[in-house]
Amino acid sequence: MSDEKDDLEAEYHIILPVAEKFCKALAEQCEELIQTNGIPLGVPIEHRVKSWKSISDKIERKSLQLKSIHDLPDLVGIRLIVLFLRDLERVRSLLTKTFKLLDQEDTQARLDVSQFGYQSYHYQIQIPDSWLSVPSLAPFKGYRAEIQLRTVAQHIWAAASHVLQYKQEEGIPQPVRRSIHRVSALLETVDLEFERALEDRDQYRNQTAKIELNTHLNVDLLEKVLDSLLPVANKDAPEPYAELLEDLTYFGISTIKDLQVLIDSQLPTVLKKDAEGAAKAGQKGSVFREISPERKVRGVYFTHAGLTRVALSEKFQEKWNEYAEKRFLRHAGREVVVVERGKKGTAQQKDPPDKQ
Repeated sequence: MSDEKDDLEAEYHIILPVAEKFCKALAEQCEELIQTNGIPLGVPIEHRVKSWKSISDKIERKSLQLKSIHDLPDLVGIRLIVLFLRDLERVRSLLTKTFKLLDQEDTQARLDVSQFGYQSYHYQIQIPDSWLSVPSLAPFKGYRAEIQLRTVAQHIWAAASHVLQYKQEEGIPQPVRRSIHRVSALLETVDLEFERALEDRDQYRNQTAKIELNTHLNVDLLEKVLDSLLPVANKDAPEPYAELLEDLTYFGISTIKDLQVLIDSQLPTVLKKDAEGAAKAGQKGSVFREISPERKVRGVYFTHAGLTRVALSEKFQEKWNEYAEKRFLRHAGREVVVVERGKKGTAQQKDPPDKQ
């Protein structure tokens, strides 16, 4: 066994540089997949290549017989932690459509109705054969990874049970079991109640067509109204509707009608400035900063929030400038729309303008 482990360790150190590149590339692909489909993550994507010590311990603990280090299914690990239960199915579908699926497991299937414990979806994947024709991806042939998928609430339980080492009920002291059962139930309730809140939100948003024009804006109405008034190509996901609502309220734009009047009155100017920004973005000497390749293809510069702030800057001029300096410029990295004396432009801050 010792000679076999020595051979595996030698192989591990040989392939480690490629495994690390594979891990990073896979994490980037997952991030692009998540962002493109507008799925909110609870925490940034986690990724790692298993250390040799961890592998060695696992071989001893589980008496594993490995002919090659590539036989280890979780040599490369990616963890995706989403906010809501409903997004688990969306991500599962994306993963199975994007990658070559070797195996999958729902850890909850191990539990009966009276048990509690670790809940997560595990996928063993490889990149599709068609990707291997890309020179930068060709070295990853034969490499596989385990992708773990769970909600934030499920992740809290996984992290806490790991620290407490309460992975199985039999290992938990009897006086502690009742409290642990309550924690498990509460975390499951968090996921279910978030689902209820999202369903209530969907129902409310579907009824907004019946809402009167003098209804006061909230974040959901704000998004709905802007979707109806502004080009869909400009929309980003997600957008800072809560912050934008504060901006509008400061300038007395508090109802649906107020917002419609603002956008309708400034729309030609706003769209002209957006087209100018898209044409000049990133050019030397331009006040319009670089934008993402996707927005370049779409030919847009500002998001819906950005277009609305341009409308505010056009209507309120110097009052907007004073407000913007107080509200935005004190926060490093914010892009703000300003109106200079005698001409129009955008202030150059650190964040790209499509994140306004």
